[in-house]
Amino acid sequence: MTTGKKSAVCVLALLGAALFWGTTFVAQNLGAGHVGTFTFLALRCYIGTAFLFPFILIRDLHRRKKLRTAFLTPVGEERKAGKGKIVDSAELVQRQKARDKEGRKVLLIAGFCCGGALFLGSALQQYGIGLYVAEGDPCGTAKSSLITALYVILVPIISTFVGKKPDRKLWISVGLCLVGMYLLCIKDSFTLTRGDLFILLCAVGFAIQIMAVGYFSPKTDGLKLSAMQFLGTALISTVCMLLFEEIEINAILAALPSILYAGIVSNGIAYTLQIVGQKGVKPTVASLIMCMESLFGTLSGWLILHEVLTLREMAGCGLMFVAILLATAFESRAQRVSERAPRRRLFSQRQKQPA
Repeated sequence: MTTGKKSAVCVLALLGAALFWGTTFVAQNLGAGHVGTFTFLALRCYIGTAFLFPFILIRDLHRRKKLRTAFLTPVGEERKAGKGKIVDSAELVQRQKARDKEGRKVLLIAGFCCGGALFLGSALQQYGIGLYVAEGDPCGTAKSSLITALYVILVPIISTFVGKKPDRKLWISVGLCLVGMYLLCIKDSFTLTRGDLFILLCAVGFAIQIMAVGYFSPKTDGLKLSAMQFLGTALISTVCMLLFEEIEINAILAALPSILYAGIVSNGIAYTLQIVGQKGVKPTVASLIMCMESLFGTLSGWLILHEVLTLREMAGCGLMFVAILLATAFESRAQRVSERAPRRRLFSQRQKQPA
């Protein structure tokens, strides 16, 4: 496959992920009419974990097969291991086992931290969507998809508390966002609804989860981390479901199509497409494409649930979408500048050196 074709496939994969994530807001809306927040979330995450498990198993078996091929020399025989160093094959096996043990420890810690943050964001989101359904909000899907996407703006803002300064231009996005939220959410009473507040809090939860994943992903396997955080979310949701909700089989069966869609399509397929897509696309382009999730969420609410937006609400949606795109562009530009700075300093130092 040529570079151009590979890039096009990766872009399509990321668009597919954004489309699936966006349309999942409809599934969450429909599911909220039948089952409680924790029931929906627990079942969705168990299904997502089960969907990812075979892929992890097949990949790990393939890796072990490669290791066996590498260690075909009998125990006790010596073999070269780079730069002329002689290492016993049994010693190489022991080193690999030690790395695997340390990796499992990091994975458990990462799964606990990322799963807890994912539970926080997902539970607040699903509860907020349930409030929209209960209140009969005519544009609940559009609101939930756009307000959730504010994590794009919140991540660099929250990062300031850990010593990372965001691009000053980010405050342009914050201003546009506030105006957009006013047009979309604030009515005659000049107050946010309960659903709006919970979805806004869920954006904070997802921002924390993204920062946690950003910290742990270089230290562990990405696919396993995703499955572990889904499993962690499912376990916490199960405890809350048993404590705070009544389990009704008929209600679960009524919500099952929505739960399956959210678990398989959003948690399973969309995540896999994201991994495939990000391998062949620059991070800036990938971030911009995945921001389309909010647009697809708004469109799916209009097409499937027949949600109607007033001109004022449409203007608010437009401003918020532009703010999200700008925030992504500003953050990506800041990352490129920070990456170039060390090279510029090195170049200037070389120029100053005497001939």
